[in-house]
Amino acid sequence: MTPQQQSVIEQGHWFKSRSQYLKNFLLTQGKTRSLKAQQSLFLRGDKHNGIYAVLSGVVRISGVSNEGKEAVLSFIETPLWFGEVTLFDGGLRTHDVYAQTDVVLFYVPQRALEQLLNEQPQYWQEFGLLLAQKLRLMFTSMEDHALLSAEQKVCNRLLILSEHTEHLTPLVLSQQQLADMTYLTRQTINQILQRLVELQAISLGYQRITILDKQKLHVRTGKLK
Repeated sequence: MTPQQQSVIEQGHWFKSRSQYLKNFLLTQGKTRSLKAQQSLFLRGDKHNGIYAVLSGVVRISGVSNEGKEAVLSFIETPLWFGEVTLFDGGLRTHDVYAQTDVVLFYVPQRALEQLLNEQPQYWQEFGLLLAQKLRLMFTSMEDHALLSAEQKVCNRLLILSEHTEHLTPLVLSQQQLADMTYLTRQTINQILQRLVELQAISLGYQRITILDKQKLHVRTGKLK
């Protein structure tokens, strides 16, 4: 891992809040892995093999129906970690994960994690906190789906996706994928995005959405006056 890549990991809220021992363990046991855009990392039903952090690029978490329709659940960007669910139950992977763009990941193998937790079980709590962060996001998403209007859902989702990106960094995201994530139609998404363009809150490109003014999006969610 390069010093720049280590700096990316250390920017993450979960990682930087851990003990120095655990941080050193993860950094020494892990390794980098690269994927090309649209390449799969793992699929639903695969055996658990460890946890990952995004060093660069974007990964897509989704599921596929029996008819082959993909439901996009989320996108993960730097410096977030994922894959911790199977660490707890030893079960199979619950969703498909693909590289949305070319990505570089940091991978800590399951074998190393199990050895650490068997020898020092107090570190289960550290990974429990990582899982708890995901649960909080899930509950918030469920509440938003039930209570927010279509425009509020879109604005809120854009804010969540841009939470860990630098100012004016485009989100690599098609309108169909945004529709899948908010359970809206492609036509509705287009209408809402065009309104946000008129408000100069965002700009649109080919499978790119750039947030120009987060404050305007916050206001449109109804959560900020």
